[in-house]
Amino acid sequence: MITYDPRSLLSVLISFPRSAIFKTLLVEMISAGAYAAFIVYIEQDIGRIAVPLGPQILSLLGIILGLLLVFRTNTAYDRWWEGRRTWGTLVNCSRALARQLAAQLPRDDSPQGRRRVWATLLRAYPAALAAHLRTPPELLTTHEPNRILADMAVMLDEDVKLGRLAPEARIALTPLLTTFDEVCGICERIRNTPIPLSYSSYIKQFNLLYAILVPFALAKAYGYGTVIAQVFIFFATWGIDLLASEIEEPFGTEVNDLPLEGLSQKIARDVTQLLEPGSVTAQRATAEVVQADRAIAAGKVER
Repeated sequence: MITYDPRSLLSVLISFPRSAIFKTLLVEMISAGAYAAFIVYIEQDIGRIAVPLGPQILSLLGIILGLLLVFRTNTAYDRWWEGRRTWGTLVNCSRALARQLAAQLPRDDSPQGRRRVWATLLRAYPAALAAHLRTPPELLTTHEPNRILADMAVMLDEDVKLGRLAPEARIALTPLLTTFDEVCGICERIRNTPIPLSYSSYIKQFNLLYAILVPFALAKAYGYGTVIAQVFIFFATWGIDLLASEIEEPFGTEVNDLPLEGLSQKIARDVTQLLEPGSVTAQRATAEVVQADRAIAAGKVER
């Protein structure tokens, strides 16, 4: 995910030629401009055919296309934002579980200490969930997040039975483990339920027909100025559709997808600091996150 300063208009405008959408549509924009020039050339210089269309038809169809694109982007952004809220729940739940375990488990600095084992599982869960969401369902052989969560449930039961945790801890901590399940389920629902094909394809078909119609409607009134209008209209309409296509699958690795690696690192840092304060692992986790945050602030990396 790209991190930027929304208040810096100049930096946003300067980065425009490097934007992913501009690069992706560059060839198509040139093709659309060439198509418009060809139509104008045929109408005015070769056939002198007066097509009975005017700019008014574009206004009428533009209203319909605008409504379709609004629904398209809103639907895609809702999926992106739900994914982000769900991972925010995972961050909060991981911290809450680590904090309660840190307060109740006896201190044991050995490598096999219970705090270290819990910290290892809590650090592993978000990374396993991210990998699970980015693997095509047909290629999944094991459900790694479920396995880690099952290990945590077994550990909770053992800790209560062996007296490491009070009996009341089972009641307090079980809902937190259930939240991990809910987070995974919501993320899988978003990943496994794409935008319906008919909904997405119809908008693309209408968008294409609109682009085909533009030169015929503007050629008589604007001549070769139609080429400029065609390029800008094409970039506006197809750019919005492309943007929606990018963010409707929020768990991928494209520049506008969610920063799952960064969120996993933050969870690892917070969990380690709570369960293993002062350890080498905690210091390393903190240093890695601080270094990543500084790199993002300096514009050196993209999440």
